[in-house]
Amino acid sequence: MIYVVEYFRKPHTKAQEEAASALLVQVEALRLEAEKAGVVRATDPDTDCEISGIKNGSGDGGFRSPESKTGASGSAHRSGEAVDIYDPDNHLDNWITDEVLTRYGLYREDPLRTPGWCHLQSRSPGSGKRTFQP
Repeated sequence: MIYVVEYFRKPHTKAQEEAASALLVQVEALRLEAEKAGVVRATDPDTDCEISGIKNGSGDGGFRSPESKTGASGSAHRSGEAVDIYDPDNHLDNWITDEVLTRYGLYREDPLRTPGWCHLQSRSPGSGKRTFQP
């Protein structure tokens, strides 16, 4: 399970925390189904949790503050609506389908663009597609 304290390693607002809390509940429900199907969880050695990132990174796979140089300025990570799950062998990304994403109200970045991690978000992308191109 990903905890809010792991997601936020930088100062944040109450609205961002509420968004992240809702996101992490959705992600955990998806992860539990994936586990039942045999997908094993992994801990990123750089973050010491299930969130992907680099050691001492500036947000990386969790919350990204306005000062973060990682990702786009309009990224769902900045509003608490996205998380990158450490997925070193892409087992989670390979298991997920658009049907699974729909069940949990989630969207993901195209797995071909996220080797070693699985980007999940609660905010619909501009395309409205469950699996989208960044």
